[in-house]
Amino acid sequence: MNRLARAITLAIGTLGMAATAQAATYVVTANGQAFDSALARKVEAAGGRIASRLPEIGVAIVESDDSAFAARAGKVAGIRSVVSDLSVQFETPVEVSELDPAYANPPGSADNDRFFNLQWGAAAIDVAGAWNRGYRGAGAVVAVLDSGVACQHADIASNLLPASASFVPGESVCHNRIGNFNHGTHVAGIIAAADNGVGSIGVAPSAKLLAVKVLSGVTGSGSFSAIINGIVYAANQGADVINMSLGTRGGLPVNGQGANQVAELVNATKRAVKYARSRNALVVVAAGNDGIDFDHASGTRVCDTDGTCFVPNLKAFPAGVPGTLAVSATTPVGWGVNQNADKDYLASYSNHGASLIAFAAPGGDAPLAGTPVGSQLCVVAGIAASCATFDNVLAPGGYGGTPTALTSSYYFVSGTSMAAPHVSGVAALIIGKHGGEMAPTDVERILRATADDLGKPGNDPAYGGGRVNAARAVAH
Repeated sequence: MNRLARAITLAIGTLGMAATAQAATYVVTANGQAFDSALARKVEAAGGRIASRLPEIGVAIVESDDSAFAARAGKVAGIRSVVSDLSVQFETPVEVSELDPAYANPPGSADNDRFFNLQWGAAAIDVAGAWNRGYRGAGAVVAVLDSGVACQHADIASNLLPASASFVPGESVCHNRIGNFNHGTHVAGIIAAADNGVGSIGVAPSAKLLAVKVLSGVTGSGSFSAIINGIVYAANQGADVINMSLGTRGGLPVNGQGANQVAELVNATKRAVKYARSRNALVVVAAGNDGIDFDHASGTRVCDTDGTCFVPNLKAFPAGVPGTLAVSATTPVGWGVNQNADKDYLASYSNHGASLIAFAAPGGDAPLAGTPVGSQLCVVAGIAASCATFDNVLAPGGYGGTPTALTSSYYFVSGTSMAAPHVSGVAALIIGKHGGEMAPTDVERILRATADDLGKPGNDPAYGGGRVNAARAVAH
């Protein structure tokens, strides 16, 4: 079997202006946390066209084909900054492991969803214990800011909200490419794949999914403006949790050319996250897959107009943005050989550091890949694959079949992108238990009080406040 690729992560190998064919795109930030129509008219008078206005956070996305627009608009009273939007490129895995759709329902499965017994992550955080207490996420809405979803996937369709939307020009929120792995579908499936007797089961199978497309499913690019728009949109649509399985491979510029521009874009993102939290939306993000110790990596001081300052480590964007919960990834080693194996090793690629990590959750890895044991054939729940395969996370991944006869596909993938949705799913269980509306601080308090304290006692570099535990979380 080919080497398993880690989950998709944003790569900042190239930074470019996000622009239409006619106009450059700018993120315009006001001095205050508002952007009224009068200020919008002044920006338009300077040569801009308002593409979207976010008065909730004092930001507007503006297009202009006038090269002097930024300089003029920057002089408008009440405007803090006018910076070119940046488009970032995420890394598409060229080798992922797809589960053969011809496999039959495994005999002796503990659940009628045929792949549930392959979900070691569900066992690691004891989702069955939460379900047995009667909590399955009903009443909670989780927004998945990603590359869209396979809207007709058997495990996604029944939980997908019609308000799902795309902020990628020219692309629908619905993934429709046959035979291609779709990152957003995998993330959404980990959170809330329906318990319907078909395939896998999400952590919170009765929660609702709001798919918000901020990354292109074709080119792999995504802009800051799309992410900022997406966060505000999700908050306004009533999301209880916002999951962003995005990680900047190599990071954003900390110093030198482009650093000031990036700092302004990060500040606008911080405003969006703060707004989301004010609307009772918990923001969960992937820690990133660079294997960096962020306790010993420098950050950049960014101050807003109101005098508030923060020191995000741009190498961990968006995990370094205040108000987000960054999640590291855990993995078993040889689970296909021994299903009782320890499932809580820190994944080899996972970013870490007590200053960054809030919690840990199953993300998978392929530590046995390329070894004699890893290349051997293992059979788990009636499924035969290389032993290394089973240490990764199984979830929905897109479509197989033909345009007239679509089939639902499933993939084994690993990354902190897979860890974050496990936490989002547990948060949905907590919120569902408490009636579908909770302050993020209360959800965080329960997550922290009920997580399994691994590694060094208390908050530690690998696991943060601990690896989440679904059963304990709903018993709290």
